[in-house]
Amino acid sequence: MEAIKEQLKSEMLIWDSSKHCDIHNSDFLYMPGGQESGESYCPVCWRDAETKKLSQEFTKQLLDVDRVKKHKTLGSKSIIQDNTIKAATFDSFKPTNAEEQRNKDHALNVAMRYCKGDVFNTWIQSAETGVGKSHLAMSILKVVNAYGNQETSCLFVDVARMMELILDSFDNKNKAADAQSIYTGTYFTTLCGEVDLLVLDDLGAETGDIFSNKRASEYTSKVLRSIFNARQDKSTIITTNLSGKLLTGYKDKDGNEHAGMYDKKMISRAMVNIESIVFKESVDKRPSKLEF
Repeated sequence: MEAIKEQLKSEMLIWDSSKHCDIHNSDFLYMPGGQESGESYCPVCWRDAETKKLSQEFTKQLLDVDRVKKHKTLGSKSIIQDNTIKAATFDSFKPTNAEEQRNKDHALNVAMRYCKGDVFNTWIQSAETGVGKSHLAMSILKVVNAYGNQETSCLFVDVARMMELILDSFDNKNKAADAQSIYTGTYFTTLCGEVDLLVLDDLGAETGDIFSNKRASEYTSKVLRSIFNARQDKSTIITTNLSGKLLTGYKDKDGNEHAGMYDKKMISRAMVNIESIVFKESVDKRPSKLEF
């Protein structure tokens, strides 16, 4: 303490012996900024306070960088097959019938609940393609990304494209290190497991014809099961053209059992605490150039 006193004396600062810091056994000192106001400080307490302030500012800078990184996840790491989906918003979703208006309103409500921090899964389903399932899913993500908690990360993943990229990475061992794909099964299960709000788009399309009796491969089910296992405390939005019976299995009119497209463990995890947005009356909005 004497050494500190001597150093501070050389700065032409004035000791205030009328006040004493019992914590550091030191007389108070008129410090920079306090001399004009007549305020005096314990030099060690002042130093500790300044150190704490600098530490808090540095921590805030790190948090701000992390928030920006999370905010950019949607744009930087999403896997989108249809580039028109990148521009999808609620404003650009134009309902053409009462069902579409209800589903748009329902999706807006879902987005607001996600912004508040509610945790649940949303299934957006239709037997018909091109009705706007992916459009609404992306619109929800954009609202949450813009107006939700700043620390929330959002991600859009086209399931079919994800599986193509994973299968392509199987050949990594035959490629030079700088040519190897980063899109391995581990990459996707980790990324999809970590983000706060995930869209798995067009579930079932990765198997080909969704109206056939074809089942997802064991590897596809394994990847999806790993993702859902990691997301038990997070929210997931799933879009699909698959009906409930094609997802879970069913018995036909002759009493024959038909297995679902995915294994029951995966589906049971994906079906926990769900909201359903279903298109039954809407038709494909994608323009057709065919005249026959």
